[in-house]
Amino acid sequence: MQNQAKNQDVLFQKLGHTWYAFTQVGEDFVYSALPEGINPKDTKIELFEVIEEHMDKVAKSYKNNDVAA
Repeated sequence: MQNQAKNQDVLFQKLGHTWYAFTQVGEDFVYSALPEGINPKDTKIELFEVIEEHMDKVAKSYKNNDVAA
């Protein structure tokens, strides 16, 4: 899935019963588990925008924690 406004790829992988979203932010790769019951194959496109925003927040939190350490 690629959001044309941000031009950012989000890749999905299922491990066990859980789907994960992966993306690259700058030089870093970040990932996050999707909520239980969410399947990217069956989910409406609007959720992908929410997922991309969430991945941006995860990346920012990761960078903030890295700087603080």
